[in-house]
Amino acid sequence: MKPVVYFLLALFFSFSMVGAEEAVTTDEASEESGINWKDFLAWPFIHILQPVFNVAVYPVAQPIHYAVDNGVIEKSVDFITFGERRNILLYPVMNLKPGTSTMLGVNYRHRSIVLPKDYVVLETQFFANGDWYVSARYSKQGIGGLPLYTAFRYQQYWDRDGFFVVPGSKDKFIQPDSSVNLSWRLSAPLDKSHHWNLEGSFILRYNDASLPDKRSDSILVDDKFPIESRGLYQSEFQFPLELTLLFDNLDYAYAPTKGSRFSLSGRYVFVNPYSGLAYDDKVYDEDGVELESKKFFQDDAANHDFVRTELVFQHYILLGQSKKFHMTPAEARESRRFYSDFNWDDALRPWHPSNVMNTLLERRVLAFQFRMINLFEMEKGEAPFNAFPNVNARFPLRGYGNAFAGYHVMGFSMEYRWPVDRFVDGVIFDEYALHAPEIDDWSFSRYYNSWGFGVRVRKPDMFWFRMQFGFHGLHGVNLVLTIAPEYR
Repeated sequence: MKPVVYFLLALFFSFSMVGAEEAVTTDEASEESGINWKDFLAWPFIHILQPVFNVAVYPVAQPIHYAVDNGVIEKSVDFITFGERRNILLYPVMNLKPGTSTMLGVNYRHRSIVLPKDYVVLETQFFANGDWYVSARYSKQGIGGLPLYTAFRYQQYWDRDGFFVVPGSKDKFIQPDSSVNLSWRLSAPLDKSHHWNLEGSFILRYNDASLPDKRSDSILVDDKFPIESRGLYQSEFQFPLELTLLFDNLDYAYAPTKGSRFSLSGRYVFVNPYSGLAYDDKVYDEDGVELESKKFFQDDAANHDFVRTELVFQHYILLGQSKKFHMTPAEARESRRFYSDFNWDDALRPWHPSNVMNTLLERRVLAFQFRMINLFEMEKGEAPFNAFPNVNARFPLRGYGNAFAGYHVMGFSMEYRWPVDRFVDGVIFDEYALHAPEIDDWSFSRYYNSWGFGVRVRKPDMFWFRMQFGFHGLHGVNLVLTIAPEYR
Protein backbone atom coordinates (compact mmCIF):
# COMPACT_ATOMS: atom_id res chain seq x y z
CA MET A 1 0.00 0.00 0.00
CA LYS A 2 2.83 2.39 0.85
CA PRO A 3 4.29 2.50 -2.72
CA VAL A 4 0.90 3.49 -4.10
CA VAL A 5 0.55 6.27 -1.51
CA TYR A 6 4.07 7.55 -2.26
CA PHE A 7 3.37 7.52 -5.98
CA LEU A 8 0.10 9.46 -5.57
CA LEU A 9 1.81 12.03 -3.35
CA ALA A 10 4.62 12.43 -5.88
CA LEU A 11 2.09 12.80 -8.69
CA PHE A 12 0.17 15.44 -6.75
CA PHE A 13 3.45 17.21 -5.97
CA SER A 14 4.36 17.38 -9.67
CA PHE A 15 0.93 18.59 -10.72
CA SER A 16 1.06 21.23 -7.97
CA MET A 17 4.34 22.63 -9.30
CA VAL A 18 3.10 22.67 -12.88
CA GLY A 19 -0.12 24.22 -11.72
CA ALA A 20 1.76 26.87 -9.78
CA GLU A 21 3.32 28.06 -13.03
CA GLU A 22 0.14 27.98 -15.06
CA ALA A 23 -1.81 29.69 -12.29
CA VAL A 24 0.20 32.86 -12.95
CA THR A 25 -0.89 33.01 -16.57
CA THR A 26 -4.53 32.25 -15.82
CA ASP A 27 -5.19 34.81 -13.06
CA GLU A 28 -7.33 37.03 -15.26
CA ALA A 29 -9.26 34.10 -16.69
CA SER A 30 -9.86 32.77 -13.18
CA GLU A 31 -11.29 36.09 -12.03
CA GLU A 32 -13.82 35.98 -14.84
CA SER A 33 -14.78 32.30 -14.73
CA GLY A 34 -14.35 31.43 -11.03
CA ILE A 35 -11.87 29.11 -9.35
CA ASN A 36 -9.63 27.21 -11.75
CA TRP A 37 -8.68 23.59 -10.93
CA LYS A 38 -5.03 24.45 -11.59
CA ASP A 39 -5.25 27.17 -8.94
CA PHE A 40 -6.54 24.56 -6.53
CA LEU A 41 -3.64 22.23 -7.24
CA ALA A 42 -1.11 25.05 -7.07
CA TRP A 43 -2.31 26.49 -3.75
CA PRO A 44 -0.53 24.05 -1.39
CA PHE A 45 2.69 24.39 -3.34
CA ILE A 46 2.71 28.21 -3.44
CA HIS A 47 1.50 28.77 0.12
CA ILE A 48 3.05 25.81 1.99
CA LEU A 49 5.65 23.73 0.17
CA GLN A 50 7.79 26.43 -1.45
CA PRO A 51 8.27 28.41 1.80
CA VAL A 52 9.19 25.18 3.60
CA PHE A 53 11.72 24.36 0.86
CA ASN A 54 13.44 27.72 1.19
CA VAL A 55 13.59 27.53 4.97
CA ALA A 56 15.11 24.02 4.64
CA VAL A 57 18.01 25.11 2.43
CA TYR A 58 18.53 28.47 4.16
CA PRO A 59 21.18 27.26 6.69
CA VAL A 60 23.11 25.47 3.95
CA ALA A 61 22.89 28.33 1.48
CA GLN A 62 23.93 31.16 3.80
CA PRO A 63 27.70 30.34 3.90
CA ILE A 64 27.62 30.15 0.11
CA HIS A 65 25.81 33.51 0.03
CA TYR A 66 28.73 34.97 1.96
CA ALA A 67 31.21 33.46 -0.49
CA VAL A 68 29.30 34.90 -3.46
CA ASP A 69 28.85 38.31 -1.83
CA ASN A 70 32.58 38.62 -1.24
CA GLY A 71 33.60 37.32 -4.64
CA VAL A 72 35.17 34.17 -3.19
CA ILE A 73 33.97 31.91 -6.03
CA GLU A 74 35.07 34.25 -8.83
CA LYS A 75 38.42 34.88 -7.14
CA SER A 76 38.90 31.16 -6.59
CA VAL A 77 38.30 30.47 -10.28
CA ASP A 78 40.84 33.15 -11.21
CA PHE A 79 43.30 31.72 -8.70
CA ILE A 80 43.22 28.21 -10.19
CA THR A 81 43.24 29.33 -13.85
CA PHE A 82 46.56 29.66 -15.67
CA GLY A 83 48.00 30.18 -19.16
CA GLU A 84 47.88 33.01 -21.67
CA ARG A 85 44.62 31.62 -23.06
CA ARG A 86 43.27 30.74 -19.60
CA ASN A 87 43.09 27.14 -20.75
CA ILE A 88 44.76 25.49 -17.72
CA LEU A 89 43.02 24.63 -14.47
CA LEU A 90 44.84 23.36 -11.37
CA TYR A 91 42.68 22.90 -8.29
CA PRO A 92 42.25 20.69 -5.22
CA VAL A 93 39.58 18.01 -4.80
CA MET A 94 38.45 16.67 -1.46
CA ASN A 95 36.04 14.53 0.46
CA LEU A 96 35.76 15.72 4.05
CA LYS A 97 33.37 13.07 5.35
CA PRO A 98 34.97 11.54 8.49
CA GLY A 99 36.50 8.08 8.19
CA THR A 100 38.79 6.30 5.78
CA SER A 101 37.00 7.97 2.83
CA THR A 102 38.45 11.35 3.87
CA MET A 103 40.41 12.41 0.81
CA LEU A 104 42.56 15.21 -0.55
CA GLY A 105 43.70 15.37 -4.13
CA VAL A 106 44.62 17.58 -7.04
CA ASN A 107 43.16 17.91 -10.53
CA TYR A 108 45.00 19.29 -13.58
CA ARG A 109 43.05 20.18 -16.74
CA HIS A 110 44.61 21.52 -19.92
CA ARG A 111 42.72 22.36 -23.12
CA SER A 112 44.45 22.43 -26.51
CA ILE A 113 47.68 21.15 -25.02
CA VAL A 114 48.99 19.56 -28.23
CA LEU A 115 46.30 19.88 -30.90
CA PRO A 116 43.26 22.13 -31.29
CA LYS A 117 40.23 20.85 -29.35
CA ASP A 118 42.17 18.27 -27.38
CA TYR A 119 41.92 17.95 -23.61
CA VAL A 120 44.13 16.44 -20.91
CA VAL A 121 42.93 15.66 -17.40
CA LEU A 122 45.28 14.36 -14.69
CA GLU A 123 43.97 13.52 -11.24
CA THR A 124 45.43 11.99 -8.11
CA GLN A 125 43.77 11.41 -4.74
CA PHE A 126 45.23 10.49 -1.37
CA PHE A 127 43.02 9.01 1.37
CA ALA A 128 43.26 9.14 5.15
CA ASN A 129 44.12 5.42 5.38
CA GLY A 130 47.03 5.73 2.94
CA ASP A 131 45.17 4.63 -0.21
CA TRP A 132 45.69 6.22 -3.63
CA TYR A 133 43.78 6.76 -6.84
CA VAL A 134 45.36 7.93 -10.12
CA SER A 135 43.63 8.84 -13.37
CA ALA A 136 44.84 10.26 -16.69
CA ARG A 137 42.58 11.10 -19.65
CA TYR A 138 43.24 12.45 -23.13
CA SER A 139 40.39 13.37 -25.48
CA LYS A 140 40.17 14.93 -28.92
CA GLN A 141 37.27 16.46 -30.84
CA GLY A 142 37.49 16.48 -34.61
CA ILE A 143 39.68 13.82 -36.20
CA GLY A 144 40.89 14.19 -39.77
CA GLY A 145 38.30 16.86 -40.45
CA LEU A 146 35.49 14.52 -39.38
CA PRO A 147 33.07 15.25 -36.51
CA LEU A 148 34.44 12.42 -34.37
CA TYR A 149 35.29 12.31 -30.69
CA THR A 150 37.84 9.95 -29.18
CA ALA A 151 39.23 9.50 -25.67
CA PHE A 152 41.81 7.37 -23.87
CA ARG A 153 41.84 6.85 -20.11
CA TYR A 154 44.09 5.18 -17.56
CA GLN A 155 42.91 4.47 -14.00
CA GLN A 156 44.53 2.68 -11.10
CA TYR A 157 43.30 2.03 -7.60
CA TRP A 158 44.99 1.18 -4.31
CA ASP A 159 41.90 0.72 -2.16
CA ARG A 160 42.23 -1.43 0.94
CA ASP A 161 38.59 -0.67 1.81
CA GLY A 162 37.22 -1.91 -1.51
CA PHE A 163 34.16 -4.06 -1.12
CA PHE A 164 31.57 -6.12 -2.96
CA VAL A 165 27.90 -6.62 -2.19
CA VAL A 166 26.30 -10.06 -2.42
CA PRO A 167 23.56 -9.78 -5.09
CA GLY A 168 20.02 -9.70 -3.76
CA SER A 169 21.16 -8.30 -0.43
CA LYS A 170 23.00 -5.52 1.40
CA ASP A 171 25.63 -7.95 2.75
CA LYS A 172 28.96 -6.21 2.21
CA PHE A 173 32.42 -7.78 2.46
CA ILE A 174 35.82 -6.13 2.29
CA GLN A 175 38.02 -6.94 -0.70
CA PRO A 176 41.14 -4.77 -1.16
CA ASP A 177 41.33 -3.58 -4.76
CA SER A 178 44.43 -2.69 -6.81
CA SER A 179 42.80 -2.86 -10.25
CA VAL A 180 43.96 -1.15 -13.44
CA ASN A 181 41.71 0.12 -16.25
CA LEU A 182 42.75 1.11 -19.77
CA SER A 183 39.85 2.34 -21.90
CA TRP A 184 39.29 3.79 -25.34
CA ARG A 185 36.12 5.13 -26.89
CA LEU A 186 35.04 6.63 -30.20
CA SER A 187 31.88 8.65 -30.75
CA ALA A 188 30.25 9.86 -33.98
CA PRO A 189 27.13 12.00 -34.53
CA LEU A 190 24.21 10.49 -36.41
CA ASP A 191 22.57 13.76 -37.48
CA LYS A 192 23.58 17.32 -38.31
CA SER A 193 22.39 18.69 -35.00
CA HIS A 194 24.68 16.25 -33.13
CA HIS A 195 21.79 15.38 -30.82
CA TRP A 196 22.00 11.71 -31.77
CA ASN A 197 25.34 9.97 -31.29
CA LEU A 198 26.68 6.44 -31.52
CA GLU A 199 29.58 5.49 -29.30
CA GLY A 200 31.76 2.40 -29.11
CA SER A 201 34.26 1.60 -26.40
CA PHE A 202 36.82 -1.04 -25.49
CA ILE A 203 38.27 -1.57 -22.01
CA LEU A 204 41.15 -3.63 -20.75
CA ARG A 205 40.63 -4.24 -17.04
CA TYR A 206 42.98 -6.12 -14.76
CA ASN A 207 41.18 -7.09 -11.56
CA ASP A 208 43.66 -7.43 -8.71
CA ALA A 209 41.69 -8.27 -5.57
CA SER A 210 43.14 -9.50 -2.27
CA LEU A 211 42.10 -11.02 1.02
CA PRO A 212 41.30 -8.42 3.70
CA ASP A 213 43.57 -8.03 6.71
CA LYS A 214 40.82 -9.24 9.03
CA ARG A 215 39.52 -12.74 8.42
CA SER A 216 36.09 -11.68 9.70
CA ASP A 217 35.73 -9.26 6.77
CA SER A 218 36.01 -12.06 4.18
CA ILE A 219 33.50 -14.53 2.78
CA LEU A 220 35.85 -17.46 2.13
CA VAL A 221 33.22 -20.23 2.17
CA ASP A 222 29.64 -19.52 1.19
CA ASP A 223 27.37 -21.62 -1.03
CA LYS A 224 25.42 -18.55 -2.13
CA PHE A 225 28.49 -16.73 -3.44
CA PRO A 226 31.30 -19.26 -4.01
CA ILE A 227 34.85 -18.15 -4.65
CA GLU A 228 35.31 -20.62 -7.53
CA SER A 229 32.46 -19.01 -9.50
CA ARG A 230 32.74 -15.35 -8.50
CA GLY A 231 36.53 -14.79 -8.53
CA LEU A 232 36.66 -13.39 -5.00
CA TYR A 233 40.11 -12.36 -3.65
CA GLN A 234 41.72 -13.30 -6.97
CA SER A 235 42.95 -11.65 -10.15
CA GLU A 236 41.83 -11.93 -13.75
CA PHE A 237 41.59 -9.95 -16.99
CA GLN A 238 38.31 -8.62 -18.34
CA PHE A 239 37.67 -7.23 -21.84
CA PRO A 240 34.39 -5.26 -22.06
CA LEU A 241 33.08 -4.25 -25.49
CA GLU A 242 30.29 -1.67 -25.37
CA LEU A 243 28.00 0.10 -27.84
CA THR A 244 25.89 3.09 -26.79
CA LEU A 245 23.12 5.02 -28.54
CA LEU A 246 22.84 8.52 -27.08
CA PHE A 247 20.38 11.39 -27.55
CA ASP A 248 21.07 14.71 -25.84
CA ASN A 249 19.43 18.08 -26.48
CA LEU A 250 19.96 19.60 -23.03
CA ASP A 251 20.58 23.33 -23.04
CA TYR A 252 23.39 23.24 -20.43
CA ALA A 253 25.76 20.48 -19.43
CA TYR A 254 25.74 20.86 -15.63
CA ALA A 255 22.67 22.99 -14.95
CA PRO A 256 20.14 21.89 -17.59
CA THR A 257 16.77 23.62 -17.58
CA LYS A 258 14.99 21.96 -20.49
CA GLY A 259 15.42 19.10 -22.90
CA SER A 260 16.05 15.39 -22.61
CA ARG A 261 18.88 12.92 -22.44
CA PHE A 262 18.50 9.28 -23.43
CA SER A 263 21.10 6.54 -23.56
CA LEU A 264 20.82 2.84 -24.31
CA SER A 265 23.96 0.75 -23.96
CA GLY A 266 24.88 -2.90 -24.28
CA ARG A 267 28.14 -4.37 -23.01
CA TYR A 268 29.59 -7.85 -23.56
CA VAL A 269 32.40 -8.67 -21.13
CA PHE A 270 34.94 -11.40 -21.86
CA VAL A 271 36.34 -12.78 -18.58
CA ASN A 272 39.56 -14.80 -18.39
CA PRO A 273 39.91 -17.69 -15.90
CA TYR A 274 40.49 -16.67 -12.31
CA SER A 275 44.00 -17.00 -10.91
CA GLY A 276 42.96 -19.10 -7.91
CA LEU A 277 43.46 -18.47 -4.22
CA ALA A 278 45.68 -20.12 -1.63
CA TYR A 279 45.36 -19.27 2.04
CA ASP A 280 46.49 -20.70 5.38
CA ASP A 281 43.83 -22.15 7.65
CA LYS A 282 44.59 -22.94 11.28
CA VAL A 283 43.91 -26.59 12.17
CA TYR A 284 44.33 -28.21 15.60
CA ASP A 285 44.92 -31.87 16.51
CA GLU A 286 43.19 -33.73 19.33
CA ASP A 287 45.64 -32.30 21.87
CA GLY A 288 45.00 -28.73 20.77
CA VAL A 289 48.33 -28.39 18.99
CA GLU A 290 48.19 -26.06 16.00
CA LEU A 291 48.91 -27.69 12.66
CA GLU A 292 49.65 -26.00 9.35
CA SER A 293 47.09 -26.43 6.62
CA LYS A 294 46.82 -24.69 3.25
CA LYS A 295 43.59 -24.52 1.26
CA PHE A 296 43.43 -23.69 -2.42
CA PHE A 297 40.46 -22.48 -4.45
CA GLN A 298 40.69 -22.95 -8.21
CA ASP A 299 38.61 -21.61 -11.08
CA ASP A 300 35.68 -23.93 -11.78
CA ALA A 301 36.41 -23.83 -15.56
CA ALA A 302 32.97 -22.35 -16.29
CA ASN A 303 32.09 -19.52 -18.68
CA HIS A 304 32.29 -16.29 -16.66
CA ASP A 305 31.32 -13.94 -19.53
CA PHE A 306 28.28 -11.72 -19.04
CA VAL A 307 26.14 -9.11 -20.78
CA ARG A 308 25.13 -5.87 -19.11
CA THR A 309 22.54 -3.45 -20.50
CA GLU A 310 21.63 0.00 -19.25
CA LEU A 311 18.80 2.40 -20.08
CA VAL A 312 18.83 6.00 -18.82
CA PHE A 313 16.20 8.64 -19.57
CA GLN A 314 16.35 12.17 -18.16
CA HIS A 315 13.94 15.01 -18.78
CA TYR A 316 14.02 18.62 -17.59
CA ILE A 317 11.12 21.07 -17.53
CA LEU A 318 11.58 24.82 -17.04
CA LEU A 319 8.69 26.38 -15.11
CA GLY A 320 7.91 30.00 -14.34
CA GLN A 321 7.58 33.19 -16.35
CA SER A 322 11.30 33.78 -16.79
CA LYS A 323 12.70 32.51 -20.07
CA LYS A 324 15.99 31.60 -18.43
CA PHE A 325 16.88 29.80 -15.21
CA HIS A 326 20.31 31.25 -14.46
CA MET A 327 20.58 34.57 -12.67
CA THR A 328 22.47 37.68 -13.62
CA PRO A 329 24.57 39.33 -10.86
CA ALA A 330 21.83 41.94 -10.28
CA GLU A 331 19.14 39.27 -10.00
CA ALA A 332 21.33 37.31 -7.59
CA ARG A 333 21.65 40.35 -5.32
CA GLU A 334 17.87 40.80 -5.35
CA SER A 335 17.37 37.14 -4.46
CA ARG A 336 19.90 37.44 -1.65
CA ARG A 337 17.98 40.32 -0.12
CA PHE A 338 14.82 38.29 -0.42
CA TYR A 339 16.40 35.51 1.63
CA SER A 340 18.28 37.43 4.27
CA ASP A 341 17.27 41.13 4.57
CA PHE A 342 14.69 40.81 7.31
CA ASN A 343 14.60 40.75 11.09
CA TRP A 344 12.50 38.65 13.41
CA ASP A 345 9.50 40.95 13.19
CA ASP A 346 9.54 40.82 9.40
CA ALA A 347 10.35 37.12 9.16
CA LEU A 348 7.07 36.29 7.40
CA ARG A 349 7.29 39.09 4.87
CA PRO A 350 9.31 37.16 2.25
CA TRP A 351 6.84 34.28 2.34
CA HIS A 352 3.83 36.35 1.41
CA PRO A 353 2.28 34.57 -1.61
CA SER A 354 2.84 37.54 -3.92
CA ASN A 355 6.53 37.70 -2.97
CA VAL A 356 6.92 33.96 -3.37
CA MET A 357 5.33 34.12 -6.80
CA ASN A 358 7.26 37.13 -8.06
CA THR A 359 10.68 36.30 -6.65
CA LEU A 360 10.96 32.53 -6.39
CA LEU A 361 8.49 30.96 -8.78
CA GLU A 362 9.69 32.82 -11.85
CA ARG A 363 12.36 30.20 -12.54
CA ARG A 364 12.13 26.59 -11.47
CA VAL A 365 13.22 23.28 -12.95
CA LEU A 366 11.71 19.84 -12.63
CA ALA A 367 14.22 17.05 -13.27
CA PHE A 368 13.23 13.42 -13.82
CA GLN A 369 15.39 10.35 -14.32
CA PHE A 370 14.56 6.72 -15.01
CA ARG A 371 17.44 4.25 -14.90
CA MET A 372 17.47 0.48 -15.42
CA ILE A 373 20.46 -1.92 -15.44
CA ASN A 374 20.27 -5.62 -16.29
CA LEU A 375 22.87 -8.38 -15.94
CA PHE A 376 22.63 -11.59 -17.98
CA GLU A 377 25.13 -14.39 -17.33
CA MET A 378 26.36 -16.66 -20.08
CA GLU A 379 26.37 -19.45 -17.51
CA LYS A 380 24.06 -19.09 -14.52
CA GLY A 381 25.84 -18.29 -11.26
CA GLU A 382 29.26 -17.66 -12.84
CA ALA A 383 29.60 -13.88 -13.36
CA PRO A 384 32.43 -12.27 -11.35
CA PHE A 385 31.71 -10.31 -8.20
CA ASN A 386 32.17 -6.89 -9.83
CA ALA A 387 29.62 -7.56 -12.60
CA PHE A 388 26.58 -6.74 -10.49
CA PRO A 389 25.08 -3.24 -10.49
CA ASN A 390 24.96 -1.50 -7.13
CA VAL A 391 22.23 0.85 -5.98
CA ASN A 392 23.70 3.52 -3.71
CA ALA A 393 23.88 7.29 -3.31
CA ARG A 394 25.30 7.56 -6.85
CA PHE A 395 22.50 5.57 -8.49
CA PRO A 396 21.04 7.83 -7.06
CA LEU A 397 19.39 6.68 -3.83
CA ARG A 398 20.78 9.40 -1.59
CA GLY A 399 18.99 8.45 1.62
CA TYR A 400 21.09 5.29 2.07
CA GLY A 401 24.69 5.22 3.25
CA ASN A 402 25.06 1.57 2.23
CA ALA A 403 24.34 -0.23 -1.05
CA PHE A 404 22.45 -3.23 -2.35
CA ALA A 405 23.17 -5.25 -5.47
CA GLY A 406 21.10 -7.35 -7.83
CA TYR A 407 20.86 -8.89 -11.27
CA HIS A 408 18.27 -6.33 -12.33
CA VAL A 409 17.83 -2.87 -10.78
CA MET A 410 15.79 0.14 -11.74
CA GLY A 411 15.08 3.51 -10.19
CA PHE A 412 13.05 6.66 -10.68
CA SER A 413 14.19 10.01 -9.34
CA MET A 414 12.48 13.40 -9.22
CA GLU A 415 14.13 16.72 -8.37
CA TYR A 416 12.80 20.21 -7.90
CA ARG A 417 15.47 22.90 -8.37
CA TRP A 418 15.35 26.65 -7.95
CA PRO A 419 18.15 29.25 -7.97
CA VAL A 420 19.14 30.48 -4.53
CA ASP A 421 21.97 32.55 -5.94
CA ARG A 422 23.84 33.04 -9.17
CA PHE A 423 25.85 29.84 -8.76
CA VAL A 424 23.71 28.03 -6.18
CA ASP A 425 20.57 25.93 -6.64
CA GLY A 426 18.29 24.64 -3.93
CA VAL A 427 17.28 21.00 -4.46
CA ILE A 428 14.44 18.84 -3.14
CA PHE A 429 14.48 15.21 -4.30
CA ASP A 430 12.42 12.04 -4.04
CA GLU A 431 13.72 8.68 -5.32
CA TYR A 432 12.54 5.10 -5.72
CA ALA A 433 14.40 1.89 -6.54
CA LEU A 434 13.66 -1.82 -7.04
CA HIS A 435 15.86 -4.86 -7.60
CA ALA A 436 14.95 -8.31 -8.89
CA PRO A 437 16.65 -11.70 -9.36
CA GLU A 438 14.96 -12.14 -12.75
CA ILE A 439 13.88 -9.64 -15.38
CA ASP A 440 10.21 -10.60 -14.87
CA ASP A 441 10.27 -10.86 -11.07
CA TRP A 442 9.82 -7.28 -9.86
CA SER A 443 8.21 -6.98 -6.43
CA PHE A 444 7.48 -4.20 -3.96
CA SER A 445 8.95 -6.44 -1.28
CA ARG A 446 12.31 -5.28 -2.70
CA TYR A 447 11.34 -1.62 -2.87
CA TYR A 448 13.31 1.36 -1.52
CA ASN A 449 12.55 5.07 -1.24
CA SER A 450 14.64 8.06 -0.19
CA TRP A 451 14.08 11.80 -0.10
CA GLY A 452 15.97 14.88 0.96
CA PHE A 453 17.17 18.39 0.23
CA GLY A 454 20.33 20.41 -0.22
CA VAL A 455 22.22 22.70 -2.55
CA ARG A 456 24.29 22.34 -5.68
CA VAL A 457 27.04 24.82 -6.64
CA ARG A 458 27.71 25.14 -10.35
CA LYS A 459 28.09 27.26 -13.44
CA PRO A 460 26.14 26.33 -16.58
CA ASP A 461 29.30 24.75 -18.02
CA MET A 462 31.02 23.58 -14.81
CA PHE A 463 29.94 21.61 -11.76
CA TRP A 464 31.73 22.41 -8.50
CA PHE A 465 30.08 20.41 -5.71
CA ARG A 466 26.81 19.55 -4.00
CA MET A 467 25.86 19.14 -0.36
CA GLN A 468 22.64 17.24 0.24
CA PHE A 469 20.93 15.45 3.12
CA GLY A 470 19.13 12.22 2.29
CA PHE A 471 16.62 10.25 4.36
CA HIS A 472 14.82 6.94 3.90
CA GLY A 473 11.40 7.06 5.44
CA LEU A 474 11.89 8.83 8.76
CA HIS A 475 15.16 7.03 9.48
CA GLY A 476 18.55 8.63 9.96
CA VAL A 477 20.30 11.04 7.66
CA ASN A 478 22.94 10.48 5.00
CA LEU A 479 25.19 13.40 4.09
CA VAL A 480 26.18 13.59 0.43
CA LEU A 481 29.12 15.96 -0.08
CA THR A 482 30.79 15.35 -3.43
CA ILE A 483 32.09 16.93 -6.61
CA ALA A 484 30.08 14.46 -8.74
CA PRO A 485 26.73 15.59 -10.23
CA GLU A 486 23.53 13.77 -9.26
CA TYR A 487 23.01 12.27 -12.71
CA ARG A 488 25.64 10.92 -15.07
